Amino acid sequence: MRLAQAGQHVLAVEQFQRSIELDPTVATVRHDLGLACLYLGRLEEAVSAFGHALSLKPDLKNAHMNLGNALDHLGREREAVVAFQMAVRLDPSLHAVHARIGQIYLAMGRRPQAEVAFQAAAAAATAVGSVSARIYAAYAQNIVGAVAVSESLLRDLIAEEPECGEAYVALGQLLAESGRSGEAAAHLERGLSLDLNLGAWNQLATNKKFRVQDKDLIDRMSTCLARPELRVLQRQALHFALGKAHDDIQDYATAIRHIDAANRIRATRGRFDHMTLARQTDHVIASAPPGYLERRPEMGVEDATPILIVGMPRSGTTLAEQIVSSHPNVAAGGELPFWREQNLAGLGTFDAPAKPDAARRLASDYLAVLRGISPDAHRVTDKLPFNFAHLGVIRQVFPRATIVHCRRNPIDTCLSIYSTDFQASFDFASNRGDLVFFYRQYLRLMAHWRAVLPPDRFIEVDYEALVADPEPLTRQLIATCGLEWDDACLTPHHNQRRIITASLWQARQPIYRTSVERWRRYEPWLGELRELLSDVAESSPIDAEV
Repeated sequence: MRLAQAGQHVLAVEQFQRSIELDPTVATVRHDLGLACLYLGRLEEAVSAFGHALSLKPDLKNAHMNLGNALDHLGREREAVVAFQMAVRLDPSLHAVHARIGQIYLAMGRRPQAEVAFQAAAAAATAVGSVSARIYAAYAQNIVGAVAVSESLLRDLIAEEPECGEAYVALGQLLAESGRSGEAAAHLERGLSLDLNLGAWNQLATNKKFRVQDKDLIDRMSTCLARPELRVLQRQALHFALGKAHDDIQDYATAIRHIDAANRIRATRGRFDHMTLARQTDHVIASAPPGYLERRPEMGVEDATPILIVGMPRSGTTLAEQIVSSHPNVAAGGELPFWREQNLAGLGTFDAPAKPDAARRLASDYLAVLRGISPDAHRVTDKLPFNFAHLGVIRQVFPRATIVHCRRNPIDTCLSIYSTDFQASFDFASNRGDLVFFYRQYLRLMAHWRAVLPPDRFIEVDYEALVADPEPLTRQLIATCGLEWDDACLTPHHNQRRIITASLWQARQPIYRTSVERWRRYEPWLGELRELLSDVAESSPIDAEV
């Protein structure tokens, strides 16, 4: 315990493991082992340790809470919520845990549950006299669309508690999601100067275009890396933020050094299994052979509400959603994990539903999620990129759904993934070779869907063509969605919808071309990504000469 308190977590793990060998029956030691592993970013080991602790002492609230934290970092949000709910059931005063449940529900598109969780967080924080109560209340107001009320609550709190860094960070997040990046960056900087809320550095980097004049701010971030209490995942976020900052000031050698350091940390979360992905891809393709839709025409429902926007992360999916949801008859759902959750049971659920009643049940559950986002919109978007793995099922259940496939230069796409600190954990994102393998499996799947899915209500949008001449592709996109034209779709940066993905700053800018062939700035450090030059013909067009 003393080693852990001194920040020497590797040595602490060794001592905890020795203690368990001597007496495996002590739940708190297993919990403390899990906590040390959590600090080190050894998340699977942490999950195992917390699980063992709970098998010995099921009412150990900290084990439930920290199990939720580990699962949350692994991107296993559904399991994390279960663990967090057990923790607050044992101790309702854990207001930060209530709040995290709310954040996860919000990311899932389950707004009513998110509001309830934030209200519970506010009540719990009020009971213990925490100023966080007003911050949680502001989040709850934001969820129900009362953005002005939410902003007012946070500004009033700052006026009364001008040293509350958490309030500045919360206001900065709200402003960023609403598209006011300049104000957001100023409040995030202020919050960080007050309490060095390390989790906000990457949010600041996302909302700020760094310039050479920001050297002092960049130096502050670098200094934070030396802090002994820094968790591994906080260190990862700082390296990503510094990578973004140095990229902005065109110091690409320093930028890639920080990006590589961040990915070395991210890689410790889990190992990417090439064989499993290839086997899954084979299974998906085999489950939807040519003509599979015609053999079961009674399976689907006629509802045309869903617009599925798919592709690799960082391929332009947020821009496509921003364009489509600028239409007055379209609501933006963001990244909804619905179809991924249906697949949690294993490979078998990649198959199209075997019975019409199962298909109708899927349709009803999915439409309930979409209607929770907007009861009245003619169309609702779902831009979880990895839904490309489930298009066979989706098209069978919703034959009138629109599928938008976003494509971008493969090296730009993979380099951007490598450079981005995603909320979820992508096991392929931290290694150039893994990225190449994953990208090629994605190409295999999309080639299959291109061959077997009917071309109506299916459109492929090349990022480079879209930013070069937006209007023709935008008109085609809106028409494919079965919508009348609206000029608002040509100014997506004016769309004030709430955005929580990594592209929230870019989505607020007028359509620009500066990200086209960004990979050339990092040409000396491409490594295995250079192999993707041979895949250019299967993706969006680029000049392949280096």
